[in-house]
Amino acid sequence: MRIGNNYLNQTNRLSNLSNLLLQRSQQLASGNRLINSSVDPAGFSIAQRLNTQFRSAYQAVRNIYDGIGALNVADQGISSIQDTLGRMRELATRAANDTLPEEARTAIQEEFNQLRQGIRDVVRDTQYNNQQLLNGEFQADLPLDATGRNNLNVEIQDMRPEALNLENINLTTQEGAENALNTLEEAVNNVTNMRTQVGSYVNRLGVAAENLLNRAENTGAAEERIAGADMAKTMVEYIRNQNLRDMTSMLFSQTGQLNAASVLNILQSP
Repeated sequence: MRIGNNYLNQTNRLSNLSNLLLQRSQQLASGNRLINSSVDPAGFSIAQRLNTQFRSAYQAVRNIYDGIGALNVADQGISSIQDTLGRMRELATRAANDTLPEEARTAIQEEFNQLRQGIRDVVRDTQYNNQQLLNGEFQADLPLDATGRNNLNVEIQDMRPEALNLENINLTTQEGAENALNTLEEAVNNVTNMRTQVGSYVNRLGVAAENLLNRAENTGAAEERIAGADMAKTMVEYIRNQNLRDMTSMLFSQTGQLNAASVLNILQSP
């Protein structure tokens, strides 16, 4: 994969996020009047409970963002497979021409075989945290709230050539090419539907993350009223900045390119 032209801008953004995270962390280190329970036992207990709720929401958001990162990497791989299938269909359409000479059919078959291997390579290389995403084994239960009881089950179907019925396609005959067109049409539909499903997963997780951030903001405001620290805005900004930084870093290491604009847009949405 190629590194995008916006590498420098994205690297600067990552540096800025790290600086913001340090700033928010320093702000959170001061301003709390409830240093220990002896100051206000009842208030301390409530503040601790609110803090626990906040941390639960915080961890759920991190888990959601991790899932979004994996899904966006998967989407890139599926998009590449879609493009390859489009070229395969063009070759099959050409091979279905009964006036095509034998040497042309042979060349078409050779290109088709190379494209099929390309799909296999994409499946092999599409990974997140060393976990393959497109070989039919990826499954995750991602949180939709902080309780741990409401999860979104995410599964990505097998995208290997054998799973898409591409292994035995023969374009060296007109009949084989005509049969291949039907097989390729089905493969395109399956891959397109899977990519649509991945997009649906990302959208739902993005909504859940924003709801959790809103809850964290409200919890932080309640804690602020009790503990006397300016927690609400600072804590929510801290979460957003930390996860933006972490997600950008992970996408750099996983994809080797700066095609992370869609994820950053989700994480930065108000």
